[in-house]
Amino acid sequence: MLRYLLVILMFFSNLLFSQNGSQESKDPKVIEINNYLKKSDDFIKSNLDSALYYSKRADILISKLPEGIEKIGVYRTLGNIYLAKGNYASSLDYYMKANSINDKLLQKSSKDPLLNRNKIEIISLYGNLEQLQSDYAKALQHYAEADKLLKEQKVIAPKDVSFLELKIINNTASVYIKQKNFKKGISLFESALKINETYNDKTLNATLYNNIGICHVEEKEYALAIYYYEQALKIRQDLNDKRGIAQCYNNLGKCYALSKDFGRAETYFSNALTLGKEIGSPESMVNSLESLTALYDETGKYKEAYRNFSDMVKIKDSLFNEQSLRNVAQVEMKYALDKQKENYESDLAIKEAQNTKQRFRAYMIAALLIGILGILILWIYLQKSKIKNINLENEKLELERKNLSLERNKLKEDIAYQDREMTSKVMFLLKKNELINSIADQLIELKKSAAAQNQNRIQEMIMEMRQKKDNDVWTEFETHFTKVNPEFYSKLQKMFPDLTPNEKKLCAFLKLNLSTKEISAITYQSVNSIMVSRTRLRKKLNIQGEDTNLTNFLMEL
Repeated sequence: MLRYLLVILMFFSNLLFSQNGSQESKDPKVIEINNYLKKSDDFIKSNLDSALYYSKRADILISKLPEGIEKIGVYRTLGNIYLAKGNYASSLDYYMKANSINDKLLQKSSKDPLLNRNKIEIISLYGNLEQLQSDYAKALQHYAEADKLLKEQKVIAPKDVSFLELKIINNTASVYIKQKNFKKGISLFESALKINETYNDKTLNATLYNNIGICHVEEKEYALAIYYYEQALKIRQDLNDKRGIAQCYNNLGKCYALSKDFGRAETYFSNALTLGKEIGSPESMVNSLESLTALYDETGKYKEAYRNFSDMVKIKDSLFNEQSLRNVAQVEMKYALDKQKENYESDLAIKEAQNTKQRFRAYMIAALLIGILGILILWIYLQKSKIKNINLENEKLELERKNLSLERNKLKEDIAYQDREMTSKVMFLLKKNELINSIADQLIELKKSAAAQNQNRIQEMIMEMRQKKDNDVWTEFETHFTKVNPEFYSKLQKMFPDLTPNEKKLCAFLKLNLSTKEISAITYQSVNSIMVSRTRLRKKLNIQGEDTNLTNFLMEL
C-alpha cells in the first residue's frame, strides 16, 4: 500500500518543475499556446482530462513552430499529465521529446541558465517516472545525475540552485521511503523544509508534511503522522488542490485504520475515492480502493471488500499490464535509437564541418604559399633589377669617373701646355728685352761719338725703345698670364686688397716660378731692387719666418 500512498507525491513534485521555462513572446501563436498551458495548469490539480485537453491544444499549435523553449514546456506538461493518469509510455515519450529539444538548444547555447535548469529538471522527471514503476535503483541514478549537473553548472542563479536542490532532496527521500529507510527519508524531508523557509513554497511544504507523515506511519507513530497529514491537508484546502486533498484523505484514512478507528478511516477513504473519480486520477482511485478493500475485509464487510477489490484490479491492470510495460520499453528503445541516429548525424555533420574546415585551411595554406612564392619571385626580380640598376649606375659612375679623369688629364695637359707656352712667351720676352737692351746700349755708345745735333735724337730713340718695350712686354705678358690663371688676380685682390700694381706684377712673375734675375731682366730693375720688393711683399702677404717660401705660397694660391 505504501506504493500508492506516494504516487501523487511524485505528481506534485512534477508540477513544481512544469512551465518554469516559458518565456514571454509577442508571437500570437506563442501567446495562445501559453494561454492553453495556463488553463492546463489550472485544471491539473482538479481535472486531469481537462488539463490534457488544453495541453493537447497547445501541442497541436506548437507542432507548427520551430523547436524552441515553448515546445519544451508543452511536452513537459503533457508528460506530467500522462504520468498522473498512469500512462507511463506516453509520459516518457513527451519527457524525451522535451529533453531532445533542450539538448539541441544547449549545443548552441551551453551557458543559457534556463536550458541548464531544464536539463536538470527533466532528468529529475525521469527519476520520478522510474520511481512510480518501482525501479528505485534507476530513479536514484537519475536523481544523482541531476544533483551532479546542479553542482557542476555555473550559470544558474543561486536562488534557483537552492530550489532545485530542494526538489532533488524531496524526490530522493521519497525513494528511501519506498525502500523503507524511513529515518533517512525523514532527515532529508526535514532538510528540505528548512531550505524551503527561504522560498515559502506552500505546495512544496504540503508535499513535505505529507511525506514526513508517511514516514511516521511506517514507524507506527500514528499521532505524529496525523499531525503532519493535517498540516498538509490544511495547506491544500487553502490552495483548493483537489489532488493533494485526495492524497491527504487517503493518508489520514490509513492512519485511523491502523489506529482501529474504522469509522473515520472509511469516511476519509470514501472522500478520497470521490475526489479521485472527480479529478480522473487512477493512481488516487487505486490507493483509495485498495485501502477500502483492506478496511472492509478487516471489519467483515466482505461484499464491499470484493466490490472495491474488483474495481481496484480493473484500474490497476490498466496501469500495470504487460502491454504498458512493453510500451515504456518501446519508447525507451525508440528514444535510444533516435538519440543514436541524432548522434550519428551530429557526428557526421561535425566530421563534414571538420573536413570543410580542413579543406578551407588547406586552400588558405596553398593560397598563402602561392602568395609567398609570388612575393619571393617578385622580390628576386626586384633584387635582380636593383642589382642590374646598381651595376648600370656603377658603370655610369665609372664612365663619368674616366671622363672626369680624361678631362682632368686634358686640363692638366692644357695647363702644362699653356705653362710651357707662357714660359716660352716669357723667354721670348726676355730675349726680346735683351735685344732691345743691347740695341739701346749700342745707341748709347753711338751717342758719345755722334754729332751734337744728333745726340738728342739718339736719346729720344733710346727712351722711345725702352718705353715701348715696357708697355708691350707687360701687356702681352698679362694677356697670356690671365688666360692661364683666370682666377689668380681676383683671389689676390680679395685676400690682399692693399697690393700695388707693381706688387701684383711681382706676384705674377713669382707664380710662374721665375728667378730674381729673370724678373730683373723683364722689369729692368736691379737684382737688389727685386730682393727688396720681395721682402716688402712678404710682409704685405703676412708671411713670417723663413719656413714659408714666397714662391710656393703664390703658386698654391
